[in-house]
Order: sequence, then C-alpha cells, then structure tokens
Amino acid sequence: MRLLTKRYTRAAIYVGVIYAGIRLFQFYLKDISKNVDYRLKEELLLESLLQNDNPWLRNHLEDDLIVNIGIESCFQIGSKWARSKYIEGCWFHDEKLFSSQEGIDTRRHTILKDLRGTLGMSLYGTSQYLYFETLSIKDLLIHLHDGLEEVQIISRISSDRTPDSIIFNNLHFQTTKITKETLLQDQEIISEINVLFGDDCVDPRPNWNLLKGQKFTEFKYPSYISYKSVDKFDDQSIQLSPKLLTTTSQDFKIVQLADLHMGVGTNECRDEFPESSDGVCKADPKTLEFIEKVLDNESPQLVVFTGDQIMGDRSIQDSETTLLKALDPVIRRKLPWAMVWGNHDDEGSLSRWQLSELAAKLPYSLFEMSKYDTKNNKFGVGNYAKQVFNGDNEEEGLITLYFLDSHKYSQMGKIYPGYDWIKEEQLNYIEHEYNTKLLLKQSKQKKQLSMAFFHIPLPEYLNLNSAKRAGENNPLVGEFKEGVTAPKYNSGALEKLQSLGVQVTSCGHDHCNDYCLLDDSTSSDIWLCFGGSAGEGAYAGYGGTERRIRVYALNTERSTVYTWKLLNGSPNLPFDYQQLV
Repeated sequence: MRLLTKRYTRAAIYVGVIYAGIRLFQFYLKDISKNVDYRLKEELLLESLLQNDNPWLRNHLEDDLIVNIGIESCFQIGSKWARSKYIEGCWFHDEKLFSSQEGIDTRRHTILKDLRGTLGMSLYGTSQYLYFETLSIKDLLIHLHDGLEEVQIISRISSDRTPDSIIFNNLHFQTTKITKETLLQDQEIISEINVLFGDDCVDPRPNWNLLKGQKFTEFKYPSYISYKSVDKFDDQSIQLSPKLLTTTSQDFKIVQLADLHMGVGTNECRDEFPESSDGVCKADPKTLEFIEKVLDNESPQLVVFTGDQIMGDRSIQDSETTLLKALDPVIRRKLPWAMVWGNHDDEGSLSRWQLSELAAKLPYSLFEMSKYDTKNNKFGVGNYAKQVFNGDNEEEGLITLYFLDSHKYSQMGKIYPGYDWIKEEQLNYIEHEYNTKLLLKQSKQKKQLSMAFFHIPLPEYLNLNSAKRAGENNPLVGEFKEGVTAPKYNSGALEKLQSLGVQVTSCGHDHCNDYCLLDDSTSSDIWLCFGGSAGEGAYAGYGGTERRIRVYALNTERSTVYTWKLLNGSPNLPFDYQQLV
C-alpha cells in the first residue's frame, strides 16, 4: 500500500488539529453556558427563597456553618532544619466528631498549627492538625430547597457538659439540626474555629470566644479552642481601618511600643532590671502589665508597634498566638494601631507576608500592604502612610505618618555586612503617594506635622557631630548606651523623608538606646529618636537598663511635637520631656 506523501500527511495533521481545536472551543462555550445558566438559576432560586425574609439572612449568605470537626495526623521529617522545606505525609486515619453527612458538599479547612509541637522543633515526629468542615448559608438554603430536610451543625462548644453534647478532646460539642425556619431563630451559630497556645493566650477579637476553661490538647504547649459566632457580626463599633481624627484644641497622642519580644507562653525575663525581689520574673505578663498602665495613664489616640513585637524563636509553635497577645491591650481598648516589622517577627511559624495578611484584618488596624509589597520581601511588606484629619473638617489632613519596612539582614553581606536598609524603591513609592494623594488633602491653613516609623535605625542616627557647625555636637536627649546597629549602606532615606516634610523619625531595634538626636545633615534639621525597649523578653544589660515606652504629643494648633518616656517601675513619672518641633 502506497503511503501518503509528507505534504498530505502534514495537511491531515493540520486539519486534525484545527478540528480538535474547534471541538474544544465548542466544549468550552458549552461549559461556560452551563456555568452561567447554573449561576443564573442559583440567583433566581435564592431570590425567591429570600422574599420577605429577615434581612439578616440576606446579609449573611456567605457566612459558614460548621458541620464537623476532626484531627488529622501526619508524619514530618526535617522541619527543625528548614520550616519552608521539609517532608510531611498526612496519611493517618482522621479522628472526627461524627461521620460526614450524606447529600451535602462541604469545604474542609485545616488549621496549619501542629497541636503536638513537633513541627519546627523536632527532627522528625508525628504532627497533628485540627480541621473543620463548613457549609455556607447560601448552600444550605439550596440543599434544603432541593429536598434535604435538615442539616446538622455544631451550635455550641463548651468546657462543661451540656444536654446531648458530644465530648471530643476534652471539650463538649452540641449539635443542632437546622432547617430554613430554625436558621432564623435567635441562636448562636459557629462559623469558624481557631487554635491558640499557652496558658496565657488571649483572643481580643470581637465575636471570638476563647474557651480557657478546658485545654483542648496538652503537648509542648497546651492548646485552647477559640470560635467565631455569626449572630454577633453586626457590631458597628468594630472598625477594621478607623479614620484618624484630632481637633486643634487637643493633643494627638501616640504611644510607641518597641521591641516587645513576646512568644508563646509566659517566657522568662532577660536582663531584668531592677531584679524582682523574689527572683521570679515572667517576661510577657510583666511587659503586658506595663503596657496596660501606660495606655490607661496616657489615653493615646494611636499606638505604633515599631517591630520585634514577636520573638520568632519563641513563636515557632504559633506566631498568631503571640501577635494577638501583644495586641490584646490595644484591641480591648478599641484603640487604632499601626505596625511595622522587625528582624525577628517572621522567624516563627508565619512569614512576613502571612503576618501582614493577619495584621491587616484585625480590628482597629491601620496596617496596609502596598501594591508593590512582595512575598520575597525585596520591597518589604507593610509600607504605607496615614493622615490624621481635622475632626471639624474630615477632608483636611493635619498630620502625616509614614510606616516603612526596614527589612532584616543585608542581602549583600560581603559588601555591606550587618543589617538591611529601606530600599530606594520604597522611598520612591511613598514619594509618589505623597505627591498624588497625601499632598492634596493636606491643610492649606496650618503647618503640617509629619513623622516616620521603622524598626532599624538609619545611618544618620550616628551623626553625633554637627555637619554645619565645625567642632560642635548635635543636640541629644536620652541615653546612648550601645553601638548603633544601622545599615552600612545609606539609601538616602532621611533625605527623602526630609523632602516629604518629615520632622521626626522613631525606631526601635537598639534596646538600650533611647535618645533623640537633632541631625543637621539635611537641608532642614530632623529629630531622630529611639523608642527604647518595653519587652522584658528582650536583651537589655549595659549596666542595667529598665524597660521603657516613648510617648509623642502632636498639637496641630500650635504646630508642636513633644515627647517623653516612661519606665516600667514608674509609669506615672515622665522623664526626658522635650520639645521636638
């Protein structure tokens, strides 16, 4: 039999490819049509189901109902060497509250926190994760319409036994059979579950309920269940990103919390000074007590965390637990807060990116991720600016505050060893924000006050000698106890900030330096301040250094900025009170 020539063979192949492409395209169009048709039917069905119903139901269609809970067991190797590169297999039998319900498609949510505490701490071992299965209220309504009579959900979790409750890992779970009618009844509905660790863990988020009456598991750290309730969602006092307001007749007060160095559990104090009379010192409780007193005494309008609020190697079990603990005094008081990261925050269970996603969603948070922030941290994560507006005219900006990620360790260690620096790209970004947004809202009648916050000090923090007055020193108020660990490379951050009108910068990082230095190396002088360290879990030393907190008071009527500090042992007695602007 004579074979086809190459020419006809190629033609046949082309025709076959074209035909296959047409068929695939037709299938794609048909699939799109089916999806559109399904979505249209779903919308029409929901519309008919929701007619004359309670508005609450219409507003909460995407909320989840928890229908099951369980524990997944795995085996991991190598996580102690590199938490980002390890082998883990989850092939063990799941332990569930009850068998999956027939006729419903649920979504499984695994809480990636090892209950046993082996992940990141042991060379190998068994790891366990809590998971829960959910069904959205929208899907529930559709299932009920399609003939399903009822769906069983978890309606209550308690430390104490209740009628008809089921015990699972020391806690009592009560279930309820839900129909469309019972869904609208005044009852608690649980939509999300979390796990926190350590006997001192807290969950200050509104709508979340932390069960401290009974441990869920107890391994390296005891774990506790926290759950989120649906029926409390409509609390209008919860603001994810509150607008900052002030009046010309009062000070806008900022409390800076630097280098808290907290972790999971209470942790031991480091370099305590003065030492406790009984020789017992738990770092995190003592730090939190200090913060509580300062917040009550000063009543600030804003709290700024300037990095290393989390001590990474003490948060390998769960960085979220540590972050919530650090934020607890602020969130409970419903105070707006901003945050930048230090060099230790992301050395625990969460990356810089994951921490930022969490921080941006918490109540009263001003934290933002810019559109240029990257997971590889090259641009940093958490570069943003906030304005404080006139309470009598909320379109008039009176104060501008910048928050910048100063990164961690130099990526060019052979040339510039030591710590990293604020990148030129970050500075160009905030300059663009200033020119295109911030400048347009600034007050035309009043002098603008402006500050910048970051973790690692700029090279100019070393400028003790005046650049304009030969043989003279720049004014300095406070203690200069330890070597300034500024980067070896100068990216021009101070010069850029000065061009944007910044009059004061404040950082952390060097725990035993708490001075403010008036630098004259730029065209207009800028005060460069340290916050000191408030954390009892941070290093101190250098002859004894008591933990301290810095406060700023900005007055837009007089165009002034004052600052002072408070010691742990005497939080009612300000010292080093000075006028900066």
